[in-house]
Amino acid sequence: MQRERIRRIMSEAVLSIGVHEPVSEALRLFAEYPVHHLPVVDQSGLIGMLSSADMLKLQHFMPKSDTREAATLLNDRFRIESMMRRPVISARQDDTIADAAASMATHGVHALPVVNEDNHLVGIVTTTDIVAALLHGIGPRPASGQHAARLQPTELEVRHAIEAAESATLNGTDADGIAAWALYLHERNARLEELRQDVARYLRSGQDEQLHARLLQVLDRLDSHAELATRP
Repeated sequence: MQRERIRRIMSEAVLSIGVHEPVSEALRLFAEYPVHHLPVVDQSGLIGMLSSADMLKLQHFMPKSDTREAATLLNDRFRIESMMRRPVISARQDDTIADAAASMATHGVHALPVVNEDNHLVGIVTTTDIVAALLHGIGPRPASGQHAARLQPTELEVRHAIEAAESATLNGTDADGIAAWALYLHERNARLEELRQDVARYLRSGQDEQLHARLLQVLDRLDSHAELATRP
């Protein structure tokens, strides 16, 4: 399974954003679609990545006013080019699932944009895609437009997978570190989902002191968790 190519599990219908689009458009896309990552493109191809966590940088600049004033203020002060992450950690269609998993773990990311030889975006592979492939095996790729509706493991399947991973680490049978990697990604994904929900509430309801404090606490936990994961 690990030697299979990521072209077989990646999603080809990729939501992306142009580098010259306003920041408010990125916020809109994150709010309206079930994604946590936005590849940033220009005429030359893939040039950066935005994540829902990156949007936290905007929290201190959100006025206590209507959303139109907030959007104008953010667009005046920020540019996608200055907020996106680069260089981009990307993959090729013929990279293996093991290669993609190792790259994600090494760089602490949860999605890899997939590019062709001309650096043009052709797909995206996420930790969810890899876990689904490990749980279900590899089937037909999602059809165009089905990025959000691709096959996902059920809650019961995820629980069984986590229990198996915990057992492997406790019993010392996780020789290749796959179980430990799965446990790390499961916990971090849970933190990111919690963060995404809080950011969405924060942006929709305006500044709230309690929610603001909660966002900072979750962000601190994510930073600490990422630091531990990258230690040798």
